[in-house]
Amino acid sequence: MTILDRYLLLLFLRTFLVCFISFTGLYVVIHLFSNLDELSALSAESTWGQLMLDFYGPRVAEMFGKTAPVLALVAGIFSISMLQRNRELTAIEAGGITKQRALRSILLAGVAIVALTVANREFLIPQFKDRLVRTPQNWHDRGAVTMPPREDFRTGMKFRGKEFFVGEKTISEANIQLPLTISTAVPRIAATTGTLVPANDVHPAGVLLQGVTLPVVMTNMESILFEGETLVFSPRNFTWLKNDQCFVAVEMDADEIAFGKKLAQYRPTSEMIAALKQPKRQFGLSAEVSVHARLLRPLLDISLLFLGLPMIVSNGERNIFVSAGLGFLIVGSVFLVDAACQGLGAYRLLEPAALAAWLPLIVFVPLAILSMRKLKA
Repeated sequence: MTILDRYLLLLFLRTFLVCFISFTGLYVVIHLFSNLDELSALSAESTWGQLMLDFYGPRVAEMFGKTAPVLALVAGIFSISMLQRNRELTAIEAGGITKQRALRSILLAGVAIVALTVANREFLIPQFKDRLVRTPQNWHDRGAVTMPPREDFRTGMKFRGKEFFVGEKTISEANIQLPLTISTAVPRIAATTGTLVPANDVHPAGVLLQGVTLPVVMTNMESILFEGETLVFSPRNFTWLKNDQCFVAVEMDADEIAFGKKLAQYRPTSEMIAALKQPKRQFGLSAEVSVHARLLRPLLDISLLFLGLPMIVSNGERNIFVSAGLGFLIVGSVFLVDAACQGLGAYRLLEPAALAAWLPLIVFVPLAILSMRKLKA
């Protein structure tokens, strides 16, 4: 690594760190003071330092994944603008060094940052997904959330409820709809509450329904089998159940019920692909588009970097703010096209799903290649 490479790399990394720390610090300060009462109550159970680390640590990692590629372009723009403003780039070219060679360290550093965002998304963030979906109000599994409709894709049963109490793992006004392939005599089971319970020696994991109102008399209902195993446990056949209780064997995760799609967005790509392959699971094209878009995101981020920096250098503008404005225009254009393509793919206006994710690359990669060629001049 030459002296020039070290100089430009240090300038770029210093600018990137200043941008990231400033942006992240602003987010933390605003969020902290917006939730000061709740966080103060939580700090009574632990130290402020531990709370800040547990609550904001994963959010800083999430912020890095979302903003690092854009901030890398911004840092590159400011670094190049400072070189142009001080006429250092002119001196470098006068020494017989092309613009492409001069900016090699910045471009490679930008690619390394994109690689770090991929590692952060696939390995670090999934470890803290349970923290990222929680707010100060339900940080310790307190409070209730609206119960979204759920379906067990193995059996086809549909679960509904009014609210889900995260800490108690309880569904209020639980309602389970049984498909005709399982039972024609009992199409629906309704109860006052339903509680998620783990497996033990008596029964598998499932939902314990209490205060059953439908069927009216539970003791008259026979247990229901599915694929040779008991699916719905009735007090008529199992004495450990009370007369107004019923047990449904089903695998349900409390966090998935409470946070649904919010939790899914923090899964690694391998889990997203595995979910698409699950039997009897129906997805819209939006899920397929999301998988393709995630796989291609690093290429789009690199294309953004290789498109933006050469345009700033070729422009020759010494005003930092004008260069920054041009950079944000490029960023906005890329992400607007990307969002539009994903939206068209999700609503089946652009098929197949892979095309919706590939189209931004088809548009911007040739432009990035043409932009890089300008640096050879």
